[in-house]
Amino acid sequence: MKETLDWNRVYPIYKDGESPQLPDSVKSITIAGKPVCLIYTNKKYFAVQDRCPHAGARFGAGGWCANETLICPLHRQSFDLLTGRGSRGDYIPVYPVEVREDGVYVGIPLKKKWWWPF
Repeated sequence: MKETLDWNRVYPIYKDGESPQLPDSVKSITIAGKPVCLIYTNKKYFAVQDRCPHAGARFGAGGWCANETLICPLHRQSFDLLTGRGSRGDYIPVYPVEVREDGVYVGIPLKKKWWWPF
């Protein structure tokens, strides 16, 4: 079953231009109450969870990017931006990003609502 996404515009191109972030920059943003780290590298955007799974450090508060790898500012753990896989075998969630005519969008999975017939 395909996951349903809530697409959120994070940069309106008419206001911010096509590349509002500097190359290899890491930025903390909040989308629908969820902390997200937005990375711009090699003319492409990536979005991942903005909390390191080990100590809860925010990647956007001092983290950096090199070769499509995100580095934690606290303990230098690295995470692949395509898969979310960490250098220690753990993972962080990776969110889809689309650059459209009117802006840059990040897709956040909608929470499934459970229905109980009882």
